[in-house]
Order: sequence, then C-alpha cells, then structure tokens
Amino acid sequence: MSSVFQRQDMYDSVVVDREQDVVLTTGQLYGLQVRREVDRSFKPVIPFAPHLFGSGKTRFVKSYLELLKSMGERALIGPENISDCEKDRRRSFLDKLREAVLLYVDLTELKPTDPKEKSLKWAVYYLIIKTACLQVDIPMMRKTQAYETVEMEALNLVTLLRDILNMRTDQFLLVAFDEVGVLDESYGDFDFETTQDGKVFPYNDLFGIIRGLCLEDNVFFIVVGKSEGLNIHNNAASVSRVELTFIPLSPLEKHSIIEHLEKSSSSMFTGSPKVSQILCHQHFSTSELAELLLELTGGVPGLLVKAINYLLHCKLSQDHLLLSKESFWMIMNDSIATNYCVDPLLPRLSSLSKTRQRLLKMLTLLALYHIRFELDELVHLSSTFDVFLFDLVTDMCFYRRLIVDENHQERYEVLIPKLLIRYIEQSVNNDRLEWLLLQTLKSQPVEFFYESKCRVLEGLVATMFYLHFCYHPTDSLMFSILGQLSSVWKEMNVKFSSESTAYYMKSIHYTRSTSEVERTTFGINDWKKIVEEMLEFEKIYIPFEPTSRSPDILFKLHGSTSEQNLIVGIACKGRWSFNGIRWNEIVDEACKFLQPVHDQVVTVHPTLHCMLIIMSTKLSTIVATDLNHSSHCYSFGDRVAGDFRIPRNCELIILSESDVENFIGKDILSSLRSAFKSTDNPHSRSIGISTVQEMVLSLSKNI
Repeated sequence: MSSVFQRQDMYDSVVVDREQDVVLTTGQLYGLQVRREVDRSFKPVIPFAPHLFGSGKTRFVKSYLELLKSMGERALIGPENISDCEKDRRRSFLDKLREAVLLYVDLTELKPTDPKEKSLKWAVYYLIIKTACLQVDIPMMRKTQAYETVEMEALNLVTLLRDILNMRTDQFLLVAFDEVGVLDESYGDFDFETTQDGKVFPYNDLFGIIRGLCLEDNVFFIVVGKSEGLNIHNNAASVSRVELTFIPLSPLEKHSIIEHLEKSSSSMFTGSPKVSQILCHQHFSTSELAELLLELTGGVPGLLVKAINYLLHCKLSQDHLLLSKESFWMIMNDSIATNYCVDPLLPRLSSLSKTRQRLLKMLTLLALYHIRFELDELVHLSSTFDVFLFDLVTDMCFYRRLIVDENHQERYEVLIPKLLIRYIEQSVNNDRLEWLLLQTLKSQPVEFFYESKCRVLEGLVATMFYLHFCYHPTDSLMFSILGQLSSVWKEMNVKFSSESTAYYMKSIHYTRSTSEVERTTFGINDWKKIVEEMLEFEKIYIPFEPTSRSPDILFKLHGSTSEQNLIVGIACKGRWSFNGIRWNEIVDEACKFLQPVHDQVVTVHPTLHCMLIIMSTKLSTIVATDLNHSSHCYSFGDRVAGDFRIPRNCELIILSESDVENFIGKDILSSLRSAFKSTDNPHSRSIGISTVQEMVLSLSKNI
C-alpha cells in the first residue's frame, strides 16, 4: 500500500458525543476521592475501557480533561436531587480536577528494567517516571538512580513524579494507562504471582500495583486497552480488591457524525476549511455524508476517522471530485480504501480459528436481529470452558453498542461494521450460511442501526425459506404442504438457480412520504411499481419497518412450465402470550395485500397470481377450531370469516400451529415465546444463547 494511505493527519479530528463517558469517568474519579477520605481500607474505583481498536479509547483519555472543562458542572452535577453541601463538595472537586496534570502512559513501552528485571512493579514504576520526564522534556532519569530514589514505595514514586512535573502537593495527578492488552504477551518477561494451581493472571498484578498507588492522596487512574475486559473486571474485584467500571465509548450516531464533520477542519486545504465544507456541496449534504459514513463504519470512531482521511486524500488528489452516494460507495468499496481503514484488524480477521468460526454465525445473528445481551452473559465453548459474550465480541474483532432502556437497564448489542464484512467472508468462504447472514447484514439500510423492534421471527422465516429454495426445493416439508394446499404453488419453480440473500426494501404506507433524511417510502397505490420494478425473481425481501402496510416477507416465483408467475407475501404473526391471531386480523392482512395487488397488478397481468401465507405462532381458539387445527387454503370466490372475498387469481393460506412449529422448530419457538411475552426487545438472556446457537444449527441443517 502506498505510504500516503498510512496518513492519519489529513484533518484535525474533533472528539464528539462523549458526554456520558465523561460523566461516568468523572463520577468514578470522585468516588475514589470520597472513599479515600472516608476509609483508608477502601476498595479503589478505576474507570476501565477494554475495547477494540477504533473505539476511541486513546483519544478519549488524552482529551478527557479538555472534554471535562467544556462540560462544566454537568460532568459531575446532574439532575439528581442532592444537597447544597454535596453540590459544593462536587464543585470543589471539579475545580481541582480541571487543574489536574494528565500523564499518558503507553504500556507498549513496558519491558523488564534494571535493576529488578523480573519485577512488573518496578517496570511499571520506571515507565511512569520515564513518561513524566519525556512529557516535560527533561533528561531521562537513570534506572539505578530512579530505583534508589523510589525504593519501590508508592509514596516515594508519587513524590518524585510531582517533583518532575513541577506539581503542587494538593494538585491532582491523573495517570492514564493505555494498551493494557500487552500484558497478554508478557508471560515470560516478569515474575507474576502464581495461584495454587500454577496459573498466573498478569492483570491482577497490574491492578494490585495501581491499588497501592491509589492509597496516595490526589492520585487517580484510568485504564484502557483491548483486553478480556469482563474477565479482568471480575478477577480484579476478587483478587486485587479494585473495582473497575466500564467506560462504554459507544459508536457514534448520525447526529454526532454530522457534528464531527462540521467541527473538524483540515489544514491540507487552503484556509483550513471544515471537513463538511470540503466534502459536501449543494447537491450532497452533510446529513447524506454522515448517513453513508454511519452505514459504512457503524459509527466506530477509528473506522470513521480513517474513512474521512481517505475521502480527503481523494479530494486533495482530485480537486474536481464531487461526492455523491454513488461515488462514495465506488471510492470506499475499493480494496485500497477498505484495507487502509481496517488495517489494524486485518491479521485477526484473516486468521479466524475453527472455534471462532463456529461462534461467528451466532454473533452475526445477534448483530442481524439486534438481540441484546447482559454484561455477564456466558457462552459455552465446551463442557469445561466458558467465555463472557462481552469479551468474545472484542476477541472476534467486533464492537459493542451500549443500550439503556426506559427502565435504565443496561444491555449491549453486537455491531459488525459493513467495512469488515468483506474480510470476514474471505475467512469463511466455504460457509454458505455465514455468507448468507453476512450478506443480509450488509443489505440492511442505515435505519436498521437503531431499530427498536427485534425482528427475529421475520428474519428467521425469510432465511429458512431462502435455504429451502436453494438447497431443499424437492424435499421441503413446508413446500410439500403448500403444494398440497395450492395447485398454483405446485406449478411454480421453487428452485433458486443462484445463491442470493435476504434484501431489505422500503416500507409501504398509506401515502408515499419524504422526510428530512430524504427516505422515500412506497404508497399503498404503488404495488404495480413494486411488483414490476422492485421485486426480482429468486430474491426474498423484508420491508424494513414492522408497521409496513404489507406482509413481512415478499418474493416472486416463476412458473415451471408456463408464463404463469406468483407473487407471495408471508405475514409473520408472532403471538407470544395466550392470545392467538383472530379472524379480523387475518382479514386485515388480506385486505392490505391481496386486494390492492389484485386491483393494481393482477388485473393488468392475467398470468400473475398472488398468494398470502399467514404464518402465526398461535391461532385464536375460534380460528383453530374453524380450520379443524389444520392448514387451509382459500381460493377465488371463497369468503374469509364472512367478510373478505378472495379476488381472482389470489389465494390465502393459513398455516396451522403445528405446521409452523415443524418449520421453525419447537424449542426455538418456545424460547422466542418466553422472550417476547414481556418485551419487543429481548436480550440474549431472555432468548437464551443456547437458543441462538440452536437457530444456527437449525439453519445449518438446511444447507
């Protein structure tokens, strides 16, 4: 790769949308001060960010004090009801924290140090001393001199640091340790403490050292770096007697990306204009660029900055370049651009072990369906080995998004940026199910990034139909049932000739609308356009809004021996409590699909047939009884519930509960029922990681 693509300085990037992280960090630093004043045997609290490359760890700790100053009192005094005395106490703490000296310590420089080469404590102490000397640009203190001065005592180290940094004794010292993950590669370098069964835990040793330093007045710590964060968190609490609190550093949302583009500037261009002024123009707004960057990078700050760097390089080398949606994707889909953006992750992404490949499908399903998980969720890798899902996401080079619901419950979602999908595909090029899931994820529109409804059922049904079309058209029990019910289905070619994916389409509403984000929807009178121009054969579509005035799944089939074609809609009616779908709901589904498609399309194309399949997890007692607990097909002229008459060339199929259960799987439906009965946003503890893995196995059996 040309050296120009290694540049990180095409523009001066501004840190945005880190207010919640500043509030959390400041609260923990204040908590440490309070504990230190109240009880000398306290357990120190330390803000901790064990995230992957690009999450903004380093930028956050380096700019923390600047962000703190810009927030004012909001960094520690919020809307909660506290006494005036407590407010004054917090204001005093904030005043001192704003005057703190930040010492940024890069642990990649950690190495055995004379005269105690095997001592991690001395290596850490001397690295801190060395960093302080470099920060104020004074000659490096000799190792032996430093050792004799400090004598391995925390008080002596802090006193020496204050002298080097020219600090008052009451002035706050904030030490930020970065790249803590290097300890994973230091097992032979130091004499770590050993457990009774011969194991060593380097992080326990490190946090034990930090704990000793926290006992000294006016010293604070932040620790960041890619690592097994939750595992370290739990060990540190029990062994090192340190309380670690996670700094979320969640990916940015669209409004924050807009702010970043409008506040960041580039001196590479005459007059140092803002990035938004350089890349955007009258026909391509900052909002449009932010949306494309969000879709590409998932809002991950490091990936975002690299993508912007590359776009600025292209603009600098091609002054006539005018960005548009089309040119953006043309530039950013080029391998030179993607390699540059994900370069730090390439070694890991290109060498997935078989164990990690097996877990990949589960994580992709979690990302695809926005299934939330709790902090301490466990994944069973074997009968003797478990791993925290929180840590597994980092280990797999993916990202987490913190979600706080209306009840202030904190859960996480898996985020797989589209930038990474190409490289994951290369690592699992023989896994057709993973390819399908990744392609479906890749086709998700940007609106799905913050979708409020977890659409597991629709996605699962669409994927299973697709797999049956591709791999089991002749021995599919569901296809056999549909063929027995409908002579039209029986005449269709149900074998897809090529592998495709599930696609997300614009939703259908009463009227076509355009919003601020210029997102056009289909109107209920657009069915001719949808059928003729949008729906393609051998592709399955899901409208991306669950409230769409259409079925949840749509596809078209060729007739096997004639020009007769079939458009199929599947209404996935998840009923997770005691109340099953009623006749009026079935009629409503038929009215919003069969009738308009007949009136707008079938009357114009007499060889086209239309079918609606009602696939409900539970039917009401009266519906099930009327159907004799069997699947049933209503054809032209039949009346449904005495209200709706089936139009010409149309059919309505209502599947029985047993047929739906056989298609999806009894255990999977049972777990979904348990999850959805209380919320539309089930997290993996509700669904159960075992159920997500069972979904993977069920889908894999259809390959």
